[in-house]
Amino acid sequence: MIRFSCDNANYANDLMELVRAFEQRTDEDVSLSVAYSLREGEMDVEVRADKFPNFVKYFRYPYSPADAMQAKRLEKRYLKMAMYGVLVFLTGAELPYGCLTGIRPTKLYAELGEDAHDIFLRDFSVRPEKTALVERILAAQKGVRNPDPERVADLFVFIPFCPTRCAYCSFVSMPVDRQKQLLRPYTDYLVEEIKYLKRTAKKKGYSVRAVYVGGGTPTALPLPMLDEVLAAAKCRGAKEFTVEAGRPDTITEDALSLFKERGVTRVSVNPQTFNDRTLERIGRRHTAADVERAYALAKKGFDVNMDLIAMLPGESEADFRYSVDRAAELSPANVTVHTLYLKKGSALRVGGYRSAENEEAERMVDHALKRLSAERYEPYYMYRQKYTSGNLENVGYTKPGKACLYNMDIMEEDTTVFAAGAAAISKRVIPSVNLIERNANYKEPLEYVKHFDTVMQKQRAFWGV
Repeated sequence: MIRFSCDNANYANDLMELVRAFEQRTDEDVSLSVAYSLREGEMDVEVRADKFPNFVKYFRYPYSPADAMQAKRLEKRYLKMAMYGVLVFLTGAELPYGCLTGIRPTKLYAELGEDAHDIFLRDFSVRPEKTALVERILAAQKGVRNPDPERVADLFVFIPFCPTRCAYCSFVSMPVDRQKQLLRPYTDYLVEEIKYLKRTAKKKGYSVRAVYVGGGTPTALPLPMLDEVLAAAKCRGAKEFTVEAGRPDTITEDALSLFKERGVTRVSVNPQTFNDRTLERIGRRHTAADVERAYALAKKGFDVNMDLIAMLPGESEADFRYSVDRAAELSPANVTVHTLYLKKGSALRVGGYRSAENEEAERMVDHALKRLSAERYEPYYMYRQKYTSGNLENVGYTKPGKACLYNMDIMEEDTTVFAAGAAAISKRVIPSVNLIERNANYKEPLEYVKHFDTVMQKQRAFWGV
């Protein structure tokens, strides 16, 4: 247990993310307090710990912010750097991403400019191999990032229903057989919101380059209703139209025929693992053979993504290596390798499951990188999450020319997103002032339906149309 306090409450939550990462890697019991002071051109940080009598560490950093926003960034950065050094000293543990706790290492690297490489290694203590991964991803994105953020946007549609709820899931997602009375009104309102957002995008001068229908499992929706959603979501001129079918037990020839009719170009067929015992353990009502059957159908007409998860409960390193190797053999357009994270609300976390096998997690994701690279996949986007095994990352891999535009846009936050449905968050990117504005819908599907008038009022106020 690591207890922590900071003399600036505004930074406490961000700094706690660093503390939690160390809690996964050490049995040490430490109390830590951080305070800082500012003077002309300098910031002094004091870190105290009760592990040793009168323990105190002092740090001094250059401090000349141009504005209040930069001042906040610098203060948090220096506090993390100081805390990281002390925590490494006290616990003997080191983290693969050093003192970085943010979701988007690639975005931070790009913002740092020509000094980014040295700052990642020297100041943030990111391991050389992780710095190299960030750099490789940014290189892969060249030429496929949004060419005109002022005029090119994406459309996101959320369908929060699944055949069953997976044990690791913390998303807003409901078993479809328990929500039958909600499906019709949800579909009607979702279609109305999509049509409004498309009209608004046109009035605002945006073209839509990527449409992403996510979930949940959109294919858990009855096909006539899903047809209504896809017909509304289809955007003329879009370069990409993804449906996150996900669960192979919902992927049928009829569903794929519907996708083709509505202009879908990309489909997810997500095994998570090719181990049948694990699939049963995590609550997925399908087998590895079902994945291969669904993939054989989908690959005939679509680019296919497969998701895998490292560190699923009960899985060995050999199990995960087999899943990566099997996915590589099947050769889909994209493979996304997640590292298990245990957010509040997931059945695994509620049940007390924890994973402290950090070195095993690292070996798993290292194998994925090596094996997929050998098969000509290139890592092209990355994000990190709280409570992730080994304090690691999630990485999307792509075959040449098959990168998912929406995934890059949403992770690098350089594209305006018109978002419809429960838990959807619209984002307006204003590159000229490096600003992102957000508008969040009600999270729960029932609340979305009950308060749809308010949903639309907020959308109109946000977009000014």
